[in-house]
Amino acid sequence: MHEMVRESWMRFNEPLEGIVNFMYLDVKGWVSTGMGNKIDETVRPNSAPSAAERQASLRLANQLNWYDQSTGAAASPAEVAAAWDAVKARLDLAPQGHRAFEGLTRLRVTNAEIARIVQLKLLEMERTLITRPEFSGFAAWPANAQLGTLSMSWGMGPMFRFPKFQAFVASGRWAAAAEECKFNPDEGTIRYRNKLDRMYFLLAQKVADQHLPVEYLVIALDSVLAVQHGLWMLGYNPGPQDGGDGPKTQAGVRSFQTAVGLPANGAWNDPATRMELAGALASDGWTIAG
Repeated sequence: MHEMVRESWMRFNEPLEGIVNFMYLDVKGWVSTGMGNKIDETVRPNSAPSAAERQASLRLANQLNWYDQSTGAAASPAEVAAAWDAVKARLDLAPQGHRAFEGLTRLRVTNAEIARIVQLKLLEMERTLITRPEFSGFAAWPANAQLGTLSMSWGMGPMFRFPKFQAFVASGRWAAAAEECKFNPDEGTIRYRNKLDRMYFLLAQKVADQHLPVEYLVIALDSVLAVQHGLWMLGYNPGPQDGGDGPKTQAGVRSFQTAVGLPANGAWNDPATRMELAGALASDGWTIAG
């Protein structure tokens, strides 16, 4: 994958997955941690594991460097197993979200450890993708198409089956792929991921049409969603990247405007603001498309 894709991955995914330093159950009752990193080999969702599934899950969990938040000491395999069991036993809490599990165990992972395992999973996904015929040209794809496809893989796994999408990306028809990249359930943060993925494939089409460099991420600040995303990638908080011009988006715009010395009117489509935002993104390595 292009270096800018790898470097942008954590920031892109943070608002979609969160960064969680403890074990919790996701909506399907699988033990997870970090940035949506599943450490659970239970086949059936919302179910207790078999003995073999539990052992396989513990092997995954012990690949992370856990520590006891009370003592700072490294956790033993037995302590990791006890924490995993305690979390897995509370399937009733899964619908409440990750915060419901924070007090169940003392084991934690550092942000640096989360970054390590996220990068390992990213590389693993890429290795799997490029074994599939439709993705064999992945290394030469526009950076936006790479990131969009990896984003889909993060949500569904790299062996997802979207025949129309696969045919379109295999032939470099990025705009067509943009209309076939949505996966379900299209709600919550998956809805935001779907919107961003679609935007990224449309931007990949601009790369092809305008003969822009493929190795850099491209953005066109022509919509609320694009401005939201640009602000987020620069370290500002525009609220959910949903394409809606609400109070949080306006607050994020005002924060940027104040930082660069512009009148803080909160207008995403203010020409001077978009010009400054384009300049800031370009300085950060982005290509600005028309």
